[in-house]
Amino acid sequence: MYFSILAPQIKTIMTAFWNGIAAFFEFIFKLIKPVGMYIDIIFMIIIAFGCAYWLIYEQKVMNGGKNYLADKVKEKE
Repeated sequence: MYFSILAPQIKTIMTAFWNGIAAFFEFIFKLIKPVGMYIDIIFMIIIAFGCAYWLIYEQKVMNGGKNYLADKVKEKE
């Protein structure tokens, strides 16, 4: 008996809730869209610098330089 009275109200509340979530995500996606490409470029630059450092470091080690990354830490006596 109570369900038949409350069902339309619950449906209205749930519809408003899900439409609110959808509107929020549409707003976020519109806000993030212009920023997206800039973030990709920043990540590409960081990766390029990391690869260049790695290759330069590897060449130094291959030419007789010290490999600091492979050295074990000396423990205190």
